[in-house]
Amino acid sequence: MNSTLRESVSARAPESVEHQQPWRVVIAEDEALPAELLKRTVRRLGHLVVGSAQNGLEAIALTRQLVPDVVVMDLRMPVMDGWAAMAELTREMLSPIVVVSALDDRESLEQAIFAGASAYLTKPVREEDLERALELAVARFGDLREIRQLRAEAEQHVARQASQMRELERVIQELREAQLQLASAARRAAVTSLAHGLAHEINNALTPIIGNAQIIALLHDGNRETFERTQQIITHARRIAGWTASFRQVTMGSTRERIEFSFNDIARDVFGLYTERFERWGITTQLDLDQTLPAMHGRPDEIQEVLMLILQNAVEALRGGGEIEFSTRFDRARGLVAVRLTDTGVGILPEHLPLIFQPGFTTKGGVANMLLGWGLFTAQQIVQAHQGEIELHSPLENSTRGTEVQILLPLNPSDTA
Repeated sequence: MNSTLRESVSARAPESVEHQQPWRVVIAEDEALPAELLKRTVRRLGHLVVGSAQNGLEAIALTRQLVPDVVVMDLRMPVMDGWAAMAELTREMLSPIVVVSALDDRESLEQAIFAGASAYLTKPVREEDLERALELAVARFGDLREIRQLRAEAEQHVARQASQMRELERVIQELREAQLQLASAARRAAVTSLAHGLAHEINNALTPIIGNAQIIALLHDGNRETFERTQQIITHARRIAGWTASFRQVTMGSTRERIEFSFNDIARDVFGLYTERFERWGITTQLDLDQTLPAMHGRPDEIQEVLMLILQNAVEALRGGGEIEFSTRFDRARGLVAVRLTDTGVGILPEHLPLIFQPGFTTKGGVANMLLGWGLFTAQQIVQAHQGEIELHSPLENSTRGTEVQILLPLNPSDTA
């Protein structure tokens, strides 16, 4: 194996290896005679033996302490063998290693190279073979260090690029959020303008309706049926005027004073308004109102509008009949009114769920429906103005149909609302 290795080393070793003579060498050999022969050979080659070890642990300690230019190491040694010592030193990249061993089988060679050997010689060692092996080990070690340095720099570059990508993603996300905020602000400005214009036009139309109804009531004060019907016209017209005023206040900012009222009473009144429609369309209702619910503070006409808006949506989803469940609960720990309304209607398509609270969004197409799609948006604005939360889930749990609306309202919103 020695002659084969010599030819291999001669073929692969550089013609000249620039170094500052002499090289500092540590020898790890547990047998005295081979250790002495190696020392003499190294010295004849003009190098310095700066340390001797008799096992792998001593070799590691000396290498860490002296950091020699090269380590000449046997494989079979007590305490710790050469393979284990090489693996440890290779991880630390302190010095190149030349193996000098009596083992000449292929497995030992492969294990030594895997552990980190830069060159491999079999005993007895000829001087010229050792010289070329030392040169090869030093040259390979320098290349390996350069490769590791390049790899480390590449990894740092990749890490910097990853950091820059994360920063870029953060900036893009902030830009997207800013764009959404700008779009939302523009949309709200359009809503405010539309609300003001609609309220003005609706009030202009309601004024003659109410006035003429009052005149008819005066002219026919002796006719009970006519009088009752005109009163209904006046009542509903004024309710419409109240809704438009609330919508305008919500979109433009309300400064009205909050008063005390019963949430359950408002819920009963709203469901009472829909009694005839429930019967006509075959809708059954179930009310479960918490009788321990304290009086709350807010604007009752706006809360009534919220309930009418979400109930109207439920009714429209149940034109073929179905069931509506409505409940209130008092969350004493948080001082909240918890409201829940569910219906067994058609439900909402998944792609529509993210859009339901956007102003003007409606699934009812056509020019005739251009003014629809403001109900849930208005409800959300009123709830938020009362410092509450509103959520909508569809379909119902364990079902492919139905919708659930959940509302949380504080009993006493702060004065900043």
